[in-house]
Amino acid sequence: MEVVPAAALWILTVLRLPAAFDPDRGSVFRATILAAIACTLYVPAVYYGVDPLLGGHNRVGLVTLLSLLLGFWQFRSAILLAAVSDAKVRRRQLALGQRVTFVVCTAVTAGFLGSRVEETDPNLPLTYGDQPGMAVFLWAGSAFIMWVCLDIARVCRSHVPHMRARAFRSAFTLIAGGCILFALVLVDRLLYGILSEAEDADSPAAAALNTFYWTGETCAVLLVSLGLLLPRLAGSPKQDLFGLRLRMLLMEIRPIWNNVAYGRRELVLQDRRATLFLFFCRHVETQLHRRLVEIRDCEMANPQVREQLSAHDKSVIERGERALEHRKKASRP
Repeated sequence: MEVVPAAALWILTVLRLPAAFDPDRGSVFRATILAAIACTLYVPAVYYGVDPLLGGHNRVGLVTLLSLLLGFWQFRSAILLAAVSDAKVRRRQLALGQRVTFVVCTAVTAGFLGSRVEETDPNLPLTYGDQPGMAVFLWAGSAFIMWVCLDIARVCRSHVPHMRARAFRSAFTLIAGGCILFALVLVDRLLYGILSEAEDADSPAAAALNTFYWTGETCAVLLVSLGLLLPRLAGSPKQDLFGLRLRMLLMEIRPIWNNVAYGRRELVLQDRRATLFLFFCRHVETQLHRRLVEIRDCEMANPQVREQLSAHDKSVIERGERALEHRKKASRP
């Protein structure tokens, strides 16, 4: 069951790749990849396999929790950026989250380093929870995640009624529901820990809590993931596919531009090599148009450039120009 949340988050991370370096939407990508890393490391087989690589002593447990905390911080930031229109309020809330995250991550790290956790065990808080350092590790992390979940639910509840688009209202409702469910999952774990300390881990109540934990965690991740995907699913599939096609063309143009235009400072806007990260640029049409214009300018400045281009290079350039022309015609009223 623990594999399902990790798989869902990795799928969501891949789908959010184009927004990785977008200053307005990059927080969602960072949140999903950090949460995906945390959920993957939490899988027992992965936990036992990775911990020796980090030197043992449950260091993977510290990495897992820090990844989760940073992921929740980025997720809260993404919700604030998307839902809160008042710039002053948004800036104040983002600064608060940054400070709280720093304090909690410091406390969690200090608690872990002050504990003796030699034997690798994925159930780190339950196994070593009697140590003061582990208590700080557990309660500081749990309190932070609880606060983030409830704060996200509060933001969603406050701003959903004012959203015009039905897809966005539904998306934020799903996200709020997933966050509330995740908060209940945390309460479940804390209650389960109390029962375990009372040596009643095999009781029907403990079994029910354990069942709710695995089911609730999976449902919470799926609800949030669906909420993040819903606005995209409600959009135009043709537009998304065309955008992907332009990005693929941009990647084909990249080596041609590097060979033809790089170093021609008088003809190019940015005199630096185009890297693979170009795939994740914000305005793909603008980038593709710019690269094509600069290649053509280099041809005009030096006719020999045209002769240096292979048949494949010329075909790629023409396909890029046709795609942009098609886009221009489609956008006309």
